[in-house]
Amino acid sequence: MSPPVLAAPWKDCAFNDQPIRCRDSHAADGTVRIVWEDGRATTYTLVKEGSPVSILRDSLGGIWEREALIQGNAVFTNPANGNRIFVPLR
Repeated sequence: MSPPVLAAPWKDCAFNDQPIRCRDSHAADGTVRIVWEDGRATTYTLVKEGSPVSILRDSLGGIWEREALIQGNAVFTNPANGNRIFVPLR
């Protein structure tokens, strides 16, 4: 019998500077999935890898710039509408 898979712990994230907890997961192909505590979830597919800024497309077609900060945190910014997501490393 396989050991149970543990869900990632909730992190203190923010959407447009409003605190909301989330969980993030990363695939080998650069895809990122963010699940919010309120039950919403979005998948971001890598369009262009960069350092420190990568370009991703969300599941609705929106383009996001993901900046990897030096401490391992990430900030996603949608230049078309100004939305901003903060995801801490832990």
